[in-house]
Amino acid sequence: MKQHGLFDSQTDSRLLTLQARLVKDRAKRARGDERASLFLQSADLYTKAGRLNRSSYPLINAATLSLLAGKRTQSIKLAREALSLIEADPNEGETPFWHEATRAEALLLLGRELEGRAALGLAIATQSEAWEDHAATIGQLSLILSELGQDPSWLDDYRPPASVHFSGLAWLSHDTSRVTDAIRQFIKEERVGFAYGALAAGADLLFAQTFLEYKNSHRLHAELHVVLPLPIEQFREKSVRPFGALWVPLFDAALDQASSITIVGAEDAPLTLAIEHSDQVAMGCAVRNAHILQSRAIGLTIVASGESLRPQLAAWQTSGRKLTIIDGVRDEAHSNQADDGNAGPQLKTLVWVSNADRATILSYIDDEGSLESSEQGHWFVCETTKEAGDLATRLAYADPAARISILCAIFDPHDLPKMILERAQAFARAALPQTVSTDRNTALVLVLKGWSGPLNELGELGTLWGNESIWSIASL
Repeated sequence: MKQHGLFDSQTDSRLLTLQARLVKDRAKRARGDERASLFLQSADLYTKAGRLNRSSYPLINAATLSLLAGKRTQSIKLAREALSLIEADPNEGETPFWHEATRAEALLLLGRELEGRAALGLAIATQSEAWEDHAATIGQLSLILSELGQDPSWLDDYRPPASVHFSGLAWLSHDTSRVTDAIRQFIKEERVGFAYGALAAGADLLFAQTFLEYKNSHRLHAELHVVLPLPIEQFREKSVRPFGALWVPLFDAALDQASSITIVGAEDAPLTLAIEHSDQVAMGCAVRNAHILQSRAIGLTIVASGESLRPQLAAWQTSGRKLTIIDGVRDEAHSNQADDGNAGPQLKTLVWVSNADRATILSYIDDEGSLESSEQGHWFVCETTKEAGDLATRLAYADPAARISILCAIFDPHDLPKMILERAQAFARAALPQTVSTDRNTALVLVLKGWSGPLNELGELGTLWGNESIWSIASL
């Protein structure tokens, strides 16, 4: 950046603001004295930018960052400057939302919490569905309240709607009125705005239909995101039509109204494993969306009395995330279906390493026999995606020349399909030094499993199978 003049610019507020944001991002990743020093550097850059063009946006950022750097007096002075600009000009700020949000932030920094709450409420009322803007503001206000030692719980009333993963019983009894009422009550009480799951006959479609009806009747900006374990036509024939012709039009109508459709599995994937995989991806979607929006990720499932939860749902519950369970009644004509699993295919995660020494890789894995090699590279299989991510990022950090990818998929670990090896190799070629590349589904499973390191969407990777979303992961 120095060669482009960003470090020396004293006259371009846009460049100063960009540099300030980059320094702020570094500060968030830093610890101790370095963190405070970087926050102060960012605050100084924002201050210069704000005074150059008399803008409240950089000044309010400077005020908050000064507080985080331990400079309370400086923070108060800058907050007053920003508030003065806002109060002098009703058009100050990019939008009416940011005008009032900046006022709320300044008032909190000045210790005027009740006025700050009122300003935040007015900001949200001006653009009630600008969820990402709401989230950014709530995140900033939460930092301020935490730094001042004040209770931030009142912010919960202003957070964007919850993200829910939905699932449940297929062979529901024909009388679903009680379950529908319970779903409707759940959606209302939890303020569900984003729903992620499949559309199998029974519980899935019942939830989707109720959610869409609630959205349409209340004119809500709510989103249904469909995550299917199999391609649409195959899923319709395996998980919808066999349960009765009445479910097919409901399935098609829900697809038509979906905000997005994700296909997780291949046509030949065993259904039980495909459902487990797609559940994990859909759960990861809910968790990531809730994190971005500074909101909540919750689960809802419909289970017949006496039947156990799917393993992935039990794991969600034991991780501490909220899971609402609605009691359903299984159609007496259909007992609980047996697992269709094959002894060969399993849900595992492949680690591919190119451009690295076999001996180096072996120093990081326990079982020498698990490492396979060819002229193109090396690979091994991990039991969990989290384990694969940990090992892969440690290898990437240890050897900057290595190019590494991980892929969570359904395959026989003793007879890996050529396609998954070729996909892994293609992703590895695109990996940046000291990072690991992966696809979107694997990235979302990592999110679900609590991955704590950086995880970024980079764009699309052109492959023999079409364009695929490529993500980058790294350790802290």
